[in-house]
Amino acid sequence: MKTRELIKTDWPAWLLLALPFVVLAVIWDRLPDELPVHWNARGEIDRYDAKGFSALMIPLIGVGSYLLMLAVPWIDPKRQTDANQKAIRAFRFIFPLLMTSIFGVLCLNWLGYAIDMGQTIFVLIAALFLVIGNFLGAIKPNYFIGIRTPWTLESADIWRKTHRMAGKLWVFGSLVMIAIWFFVPSTAYPTVFIVGVVILTLVPVGYSFYLYMAAKRAARSES
Repeated sequence: MKTRELIKTDWPAWLLLALPFVVLAVIWDRLPDELPVHWNARGEIDRYDAKGFSALMIPLIGVGSYLLMLAVPWIDPKRQTDANQKAIRAFRFIFPLLMTSIFGVLCLNWLGYAIDMGQTIFVLIAALFLVIGNFLGAIKPNYFIGIRTPWTLESADIWRKTHRMAGKLWVFGSLVMIAIWFFVPSTAYPTVFIVGVVILTLVPVGYSFYLYMAAKRAARSES
């Protein structure tokens, strides 16, 4: 991809990636020397780390995820991934958006605001499934992004059908997970979240296998 095209398409992602570092420069002296970095299912802090590592970890993960998405077309051994395809461009924005959102919530917590970190992170990840689900159907076959099973990689038709189904499932399932958050106790939501993620992950895998076996049966009946 040419530099001019990259600037035109990715400047919002660059702003998102830069924002946490700007915020850290402003609030650095207000942060304690040790910051909470992990919360249990009850929302209680169970681990602290030194400020330098803790504060920079999420912003650096955001930069790393963006660079990985940018590199995917060049490290794809079969050059099946187009840097300009809609889904790839969207993911170069989505992952920085998620990391910056998580960082923003963390900053509020570090500055003393009462936020249930465990529940908030769960909802942000559910929202990630929702956003990605809208683009799953547009992902073309590749080795890095999407529902990569032996059966989807074997057939472009199985890949297409699996991702179209998975996209609808992820959108619907994530909306259900977010809606449930308003009605179940905070102690029960982690279980709901885990069950939801397992369903969103395993159903497309099983569906791709079903399509593969159906295609094999159809091929045998025609021979």
